[in-house]
Amino acid sequence: MATSEQRCFYHPTLPERQVNSGCSWLALVTPTLWALSEGLVWHARWLLLSEFVFAGLVLASRDLAILLPCLAYLARNIWVARKGAQWLIDSLLRQGYRQAPANPFP
Repeated sequence: MATSEQRCFYHPTLPERQVNSGCSWLALVTPTLWALSEGLVWHARWLLLSEFVFAGLVLASRDLAILLPCLAYLARNIWVARKGAQWLIDSLLRQGYRQAPANPFP
C-alpha cells in the first residue's frame, strides 16, 4: 500500500498549509462538506448538484434497481477522495502558495 506524504505549502501573507498527497478519508465520507471546508467552492457546487441527482435516482429506483445509484455514488466518493488532494494543491498554487522543499533529513 502506498504511503501518503505530507506536503507543506507557504504563502507570504496567509498561514502555512499541510496537504496529504494520498487518499482523503474525510473526502470519502462527506465529499461536499470536505470541499467546502477546504475552500474548493467550484468543486463543492458540482458535488452538491450530483448529490441531488443521486438522491433523485434513489427515490425513483425500485427494489434492486436502487443498488446502481448507490454504487455510482460510492464510486464518485472514491474518485473524489483520490483526486481531492490534487484539487487542493492546484487551488493553493493558484492562490499564490509555494511548496516548501522536501526535508532532506527524514
